Amino acid sequence: MMEGEIEYEQWVTFKTDKKNDSDYNEWRFRHELEWGVTDRLQLAFYFADWKIKQTSDQEKITFRDVALEAVYQVQIPSIDQVGIAMYGEIKYGPEFLELEGKWILEWEFEQVSVLYNVTVEAEWEGDDLGETKGKLENSFSLTYQPEPSMTWGVQAVWEKEFPEWNSIGNDIVSIGPSFSWQNSNWWFSISPLFQITDVNSEPDLQVRLLFGIDF
Repeated sequence: MMEGEIEYEQWVTFKTDKKNDSDYNEWRFRHELEWGVTDRLQLAFYFADWKIKQTSDQEKITFRDVALEAVYQVQIPSIDQVGIAMYGEIKYGPEFLELEGKWILEWEFEQVSVLYNVTVEAEWEGDDLGETKGKLENSFSLTYQPEPSMTWGVQAVWEKEFPEWNSIGNDIVSIGPSFSWQNSNWWFSISPLFQITDVNSEPDLQVRLLFGIDF
């Protein structure tokens, strides 16, 4: 994003197919406004994160949080050099606080791009924010751009949680395709992820749709 540009992004994520709950379905929605402060620094404000969650016990609509995000481009990606960016985010909501940090590495090879992210999250939940957990995530994507308006790709995500920071959770690995299309004023992307590990408490399918409008 260039200096002075403003973009609205709409996130819609659908999760389903948990082995330990055949009735589980979840819709998550995020409404985001991004601003290019400089050619290297980008700020974003999530003015609502909320979800509709259905389980075998109930169906519930929940407001989750608001958030502030900053991304700084340390080095611009090109054929000759790897792109490096730093990402920070803070989320706050009812009985919820999350801090997230991320390193983003990007390689460009004419029509092919390779992206790798490593993310560390810390969460506090509950009446007094006394419930804590950490999360480590590694994500990888490979994309091909046959023409300027269209991109195809494949992605993989590996996640691991650390409940109370004193134990180690299961490895969760998901892979799937991706597709995006853009013109001068708007764009969209869709990316289903299929769990290839066997963690019964996690959804086997997640589908994320992103839609953006430039101002």
